[in-house]
Amino acid sequence: MSGQNTGIVTLVGAGPGDPDLLTIGALRALERAEVVVFDNLICPEILEHASAAELIDVGKLPFGKQTAQETINGILVREGSLGRNVVRLKGGDPFIFGRGTEEIEALHRAGVPFRVIPGVTSLNGVLGSAGVALTSRGRNRGFAVFTGAGVSDASEFKLWAEYPGPVVVYMGIHRAQEIATQFIASGRSPSEPVTIVVRGGTPREVIAETTLAELPTTLSDPSEWTPGIIAIGVSREHAFRARPLDGKLVVLGKEPLDGPASDTLRALGARPVRGVNHVPVHPFAREIELPARIEGR
Repeated sequence: MSGQNTGIVTLVGAGPGDPDLLTIGALRALERAEVVVFDNLICPEILEHASAAELIDVGKLPFGKQTAQETINGILVREGSLGRNVVRLKGGDPFIFGRGTEEIEALHRAGVPFRVIPGVTSLNGVLGSAGVALTSRGRNRGFAVFTGAGVSDASEFKLWAEYPGPVVVYMGIHRAQEIATQFIASGRSPSEPVTIVVRGGTPREVIAETTLAELPTTLSDPSEWTPGIIAIGVSREHAFRARPLDGKLVVLGKEPLDGPASDTLRALGARPVRGVNHVPVHPFAREIELPARIEGR
């Protein structure tokens, strides 16, 4: 393939959803893009930074619409071969359960130049924002993380259960019963705390705290809890829970989501949202305060 007519494909990690977690490199790539091939988890506010680009939705919905990975690879190769500046916008980080390796391999085979801009993964972006500290001096010196997708033998969960510290599970919502059974069988306490964050980093985020024994009951309807991340053996920090507006949703009127008033609300523990359509309908959704206005400082 002649490099003269070949564009560049940039794999960009968009973070878990919150536009505040977009990197400067990601922002620049979006502003320069001619084509953006994006996942379902990308917030609309992030796509606004690519106002001049053609947008191609290749999202994969849990229990819903799916775009085959081979189709996505073909789109990237096609658009890059046409000499266009392409951004492949992926939730989280391209190389952490993001199939970025498959996409760069397809581009490499086709002779299309590519680069990667890492993103904030759900591991720290979602759990950190929810008040879950995976490490803490004198308490946790490390943690394990794995994906429940593709696990064919439930006994594999037992291997992860033997890690002596917090264990984080990506894409494990639909395997809650197996995970709980194997972890308890491996000696984990049934009362061990579990924190679940659903749609983390988005206006429809939901945080739930349960125990290992109650995990299957809590996640009895997986469709209500995807996409979600499970943190076993760790609770939200007390300082987060103690904030006066912890877990409250505040529906804003004219105040911008990136303005000083919104920052103040977040510091008090609230989650500002724009319009009632962003309010989650979920058994663990917290109280909605409407209207609310806190003057920016």
